[in-house]
Amino acid sequence: MESWHAKFSPKHFLAKVNIDKFIEHNEAYNENKVDRLENPCILCRGYESPGLLLNDKSYLCKKCFTEISSIQYPEKYERQKREFIKEREARHQAREAFIQSCPYRKIYGPIGILVWVSLALLYLNILFIAAPVTLFLIYKAAKKEHGKRLQQWESLYPKPVGPELRHFHDPLAILTSRDKAILKVFNNWPGYPPFWNYLRLVVMERDGNRCQVSGCPSRTELHIHHKIPVSQGGEHVPKNLITLCCFHHALEPDEGHERIWGDIKTRYFTMVHAHKRRNPSSPGYHDVRAHVRRLELISKSDLSEIINYYGLSCPSCNNKNLTTNISKQKQQVAVNCLECSNSWIGPRKLSEETGPRLAEVLAVTKNKGEWHPRWDMIEERSDSTFRLFKGVKSKSRKKTSTIASKKSSAPKCPKCGSDMRLIKPKPGQHWRAFWGCTKYRISGCSGSIDA
Repeated sequence: MESWHAKFSPKHFLAKVNIDKFIEHNEAYNENKVDRLENPCILCRGYESPGLLLNDKSYLCKKCFTEISSIQYPEKYERQKREFIKEREARHQAREAFIQSCPYRKIYGPIGILVWVSLALLYLNILFIAAPVTLFLIYKAAKKEHGKRLQQWESLYPKPVGPELRHFHDPLAILTSRDKAILKVFNNWPGYPPFWNYLRLVVMERDGNRCQVSGCPSRTELHIHHKIPVSQGGEHVPKNLITLCCFHHALEPDEGHERIWGDIKTRYFTMVHAHKRRNPSSPGYHDVRAHVRRLELISKSDLSEIINYYGLSCPSCNNKNLTTNISKQKQQVAVNCLECSNSWIGPRKLSEETGPRLAEVLAVTKNKGEWHPRWDMIEERSDSTFRLFKGVKSKSRKKTSTIASKKSSAPKCPKCGSDMRLIKPKPGQHWRAFWGCTKYRISGCSGSIDA
């Protein structure tokens, strides 16, 4: 067993590989590699170079890096895991040796072959049936006896029971002083720590496997977000992590989130990151700010589900008897309170946008989240996104729209100051496009600018 276990020892493995090539596959090491340690290693207090610069600006030498890269559990549980693997493999090898050495196994194996050979005699004469029948009975008896022997052996040597393994962040885990030092390294690991998948499951289970923005209905494509960004010293610990859907995670402007904007493409929306775009009618480029391309807007069933799940109620009378209406013509969402006749109306957008916006103006009575989205990442924040109309009883008192008109990007006329429009030649015409005053047909203003 000792010789077998040695083959799977991390130190034995690392001794046979090129360490420099081995750590080249770790992106965090390559990005944070330092050729000279200005301070001693956080674990061994040595100065062996090169090393790794952690997020808290402490140093980890190459020797300690290669050692802890193979660690998954604290010292006690890592030892129990290795002992379990050793016992399980030893039992497997002993079981195979018993099967091969069992005399009944040596009997029914060749006899089984003879049974199939003897069946060929039946084609010569039916009187030869006694031979295959006799061999088959011997084969069944030997195989049955072998099964009994193997069952007795397994009862004497049952399968080893796997230990109860606890990760570094498990509150019931027993940590040694060295485990605590290693945990500090993992908490400040550049990039994702070695046991990121475990941390992700812990945080998602704590947050109920849902986005922590109140009113957000997303339960799929969940991401784990650092409350304090890693670039600002945030650690990989559960209290600094929170579950967000891909939409609200993309609204966070932290360094490193540029890839989130470009990668998110769903049936409901596409996140478009900031980029430069060629001017359509003039030379040069213009900046396009990050925005959302909406593909499927909120439906009435989605709206009702959000209101019921979060227990949205009227903040004035605390009544939960709310009615909803969606105008596809005006692309508006309306919520009415049947008790005090208050009404909220706003633009119809994505479920991930409309739900949290309603949760800001209505009262959330259950399943309240703990994160506020950064709306300014996709549009100018407006406090009147959902406007309140008290005592709405007639259509004449309702406003048609709460969406502000966009400012025109057209140049101004140098003569009268009015907006201008781009006038292009039609097919077959050979004059150049130019900007002309929009008041030409009204006042006769002939102001123009070359395009």
